[in-house]
Order: sequence, then C-alpha cells, then structure tokens
Amino acid sequence: MFQKIFYCVGIVLIFTGCQRASAYLHKAIMPESGFIEKAERGLYEFREANYTAAQKSFQEAIAIYRTVEEKPVVSFSNLTRFHYDGEGYDKVLLHNYNALSYLMMADLENAMVETRNSNRIQNQEYEKYYRQIRKFKTESEKYAAVMDRYEALFAKVNPKHTPYQNPFAYYISALLFEEANQYEDAIIDIQKALECDSQSPLLKSKLRDYRNKKKKTGRRIELFFDIGKSPAKKQIKMPVKSGDDSKKPLYLPDFTIYTAAVEKIVLVDNRGKKVQEATVLSDIDAIKINEFRVKIPSLTEKYIRESGKELLVNAFSKESAIAGVLAKTASTIYGQNNLYTWRNLPKYIEVISFIPEKETSYKLLLLDRDGKKLDQMKLSIKCHNCLKNCYHYFRVDNAHFITSNMKVKK
Repeated sequence: MFQKIFYCVGIVLIFTGCQRASAYLHKAIMPESGFIEKAERGLYEFREANYTAAQKSFQEAIAIYRTVEEKPVVSFSNLTRFHYDGEGYDKVLLHNYNALSYLMMADLENAMVETRNSNRIQNQEYEKYYRQIRKFKTESEKYAAVMDRYEALFAKVNPKHTPYQNPFAYYISALLFEEANQYEDAIIDIQKALECDSQSPLLKSKLRDYRNKKKKTGRRIELFFDIGKSPAKKQIKMPVKSGDDSKKPLYLPDFTIYTAAVEKIVLVDNRGKKVQEATVLSDIDAIKINEFRVKIPSLTEKYIRESGKELLVNAFSKESAIAGVLAKTASTIYGQNNLYTWRNLPKYIEVISFIPEKETSYKLLLLDRDGKKLDQMKLSIKCHNCLKNCYHYFRVDNAHFITSNMKVKK
C-alpha cells in the first residue's frame, strides 16, 4: 500500500513540474541498462584487440535486447522494472562491431551471421522510421514549438542522412562475400551502400572491382577508423499543452555534439604522394540526431495523452487499475527521461582500402581543417594467413592515433 502511495505521489509531483521527483522515480523504477554496459564493455575490449572477450560482451548485449523484444506486452516484470534494450542504431552498430571482431579472428561464418543480423535490423528500423514520418506528417504544426527548440541541434547534422541505412554495415557484408568468392552478393551489398552515398569514390571503386572480378596484384589492405566521440545525452524541461489546454512539463533528451579536431585521414607513400583519403561510411552524429528528430512527435503525443487529468482521476478512484496505470505512466516517464546512450561510440566510422605496391612503405596522416598535420603513423602491415585481404582497426581521438590491432611506428 505504501509503495503505491509513493508512486502516486511521485507521479503527481512529476506532472506538476518537479524534476527531482521525476529523476527519483525514474531511478527507483527503471534503472537497469545492462545492454549499454555490455555494449560499451565489448567495444572497449574490441579496441584493445581482445576479440574473444569482445565477442562475449557483444553477445551478452545482444541477448539482453532480444530477451526484451520477446517478452509479452503484458508481463508482471514489465509493471515493476524496465530495461533499456537499445535504439535501432545501437543494435545495428552492435552487430557491426561484433562482425568486425569475428573478421579480425578470421571467423568468417560467425562474421557473416552478424552482418545478416545487422542488415535485418536495418530493414526493420527503416520501416519503423518511415511509418513514424507518415503517421505524424499531417500534424507537424502541432509539435512546431518543440521542434523549434531543437532547430540549432538539427542544423549541425546532415538532414538527408537516413538513420539505419548505414553504408558501413553493407560494406562489411560485401567484404565477407568477397572473402567467400561470392561476388554477386558482394555487388548487391555495395549497391545498397551506394544508395546511401551515391558519390562515394571508395564504393564506386569497390563496385567496379567486384563487377570485373579484377585480378588483384596483391592483398588489399582494409583500414577502419573510429573518429571522435558521438553525441552525449542530457535532459531538458519544456512546457507543452496537455489535453485540458493546461501546460505540463515535458522532459526530453538533448544532445551535446562534439567537434572533432581531425578533418581528414590521408594515406601517403614513401615519396609523399597521396594514395587515398579516408571515406566516412557511418555518420553517427546524423544517425542519432535524425532518429530523435523523427521520434519527437510520438514522444510528445504519448506524454500529452498519458498525463491527462482523467488518467490521474482513474488511477486514484479505481484501485484495481492502479498497477496498469502506473505501468503506463512509468513507461511514459521512462521514454522521456531516457538518458541512456552508448557513450563510447565514435563520431564517424571511416575506411581506407588499397593494394600496396612492392618496395613501397606507407604512412597515415591526420590533418585539421587547415591541412595542418596533427599526427602521423607508419604502417607495418600484418595480415592473417587465412584471409584474402588484410584488416586493421584504429581509434582516433584528441587528434592522435590511440590504438590499433597492428604494430605501428610513429
């Protein structure tokens, strides 16, 4: 009984504008985010080249979101505790990194499984994305005030970048098909990647090679780069009109976008000649912000609907219905106060792909916007004997090469 009273008082305080009560109830009812913890741990281990441990953490994160997805809509555990099971882009990138970890260990079969899972989720989330756009398009003026609040944020990312159609995911899949000599399937995935970025020189070159089944003069080197830091979440409060025309406090996430010092990653040979510039295949800033942009109307509508006065009246007058009402209300609060985010995701994922010439050494350069060299690294190529191509990963942050899975010299 006392627990019910506590929750009801908390809900009233929330709806009357007490942010501290909102945060406390959020912590009391819905603090669990094992998905994020496992995903972050997996990425850390991946960056340390501890691929066996990374795969274990990634698989645990995958198991968490799948368990939540498979739960019945009406479940006793859902009335008392809510798990954050990840946004759509979280799941796509989780499978991408897991595929890379398998690839680094030359486990092509499991790597391919992960790319299939990634592509399946991309298609599912892509459909959800456009269903939300269609559903709220006719009522866009209703949410204009909320959308205006984020105008400056939206202006910082490419609005044409569609979430979940991630070229990097298709690129990894194409590489795996190439390893298996399944060039027709590799062509299909590169074409899907080109639908996201039709002007990419890297993707156009890959498509030509796969179509021609060009005989290579050596093993191709595939270099993957994580650049910078993805947007961080925080909470903001704004008043919105509810069903009775009164104003209620709406709690929504806001995002801090970090500026990367690195403008370009360039590969040069020992004569100083530019060989290739890294290509962005995943703009995570745009993925996160554009996905949130589409969700704003549904979050606002849900809050207005669930926070109406009649809901509170029913909650207090109908003892038997209180658990269900609390669950709905808690779910609404959870949706607004959702500050969970995969914090160690990069700002961009970039790729360089080239075939080295004999008797030639290579160097990577980090350049700022003015073309000034921030850092450099000599490549010491190390290939896995079981693979056709060579794959290497780098972390770039604070204008420096931080880690990689290969021996390098400054």
